[in-house]
Amino acid sequence: MKIFYFFGDSVTLGVNDACAGGWVSRLAGMAAEQGLPVPPDTFYNLGARKHSSRQILERWEREYACRALEGASAHFVFCCGTVDMAAPNGFPVVPIGESASNVREMLLKAREYGTCVLLSPAPVQNDEHNQRLEALSTAYGSICSAIDVPFIDLFHPLMERGYVDELEDGVHPGPRGNTMIAELLCETLKAWFAEKNS
Repeated sequence: MKIFYFFGDSVTLGVNDACAGGWVSRLAGMAAEQGLPVPPDTFYNLGARKHSSRQILERWEREYACRALEGASAHFVFCCGTVDMAAPNGFPVVPIGESASNVREMLLKAREYGTCVLLSPAPVQNDEHNQRLEALSTAYGSICSAIDVPFIDLFHPLMERGYVDELEDGVHPGPRGNTMIAELLCETLKAWFAEKNS
C-alpha cells in the first residue's frame, strides 16, 4: 500500500474548490482512473490556511507520524511559498533564504521515511508577489538540485496556461485552476502511481 502526504497552505487545501476538495482530491481521482487502487492507497491533504514554510516545518513530521501505517510506503509532496512571499507590511512574511532553508530541512528529513518531491508555489495575480514567487522557485530548484530531490515547477507552466485568469480572489484557484494543477502533477508523478506495491 502507498500513502501520499501533501503538505502545504490554503492552495493545497483547496479553499475555493470546496465541492471537489482542491487539486489533491482531483489528483487522487485522476490517479485512480490510471489504475492506482484508491483505496487502499491513500491521499492525505494536509494543507492549512495561512501556513508558511515555518509552520509546515514545525508540524509536518508529527502529522505524518500519526498517519503512517506499518508496511505502507510513504510519498511526500511539499508545496509552500505563497504565504512566505506575501508582503502585507512591505516585506516577505518569510525571507527567501529562510524559506529555502526550511524546505531543505523538511526534504532531508522526509526522505528518511520515503520518497519526496518539492513543488514550486503557483502564481498569483499580483505582479510584485509573482516576482518574489519566481525568485523563490529558483531558490527552491537550486536546493533540490543540491540535495538530489525532485523539483516540479508549477509556476511557469501555470502562467503559460492562463491559470491566473481563473483566480477569483487573486490567489486561490477554483475548479479549473485546481484541475490544471492536478493534470500537471498527474503527468509528473505517474512513476509513483505506477510503482508496484510491496
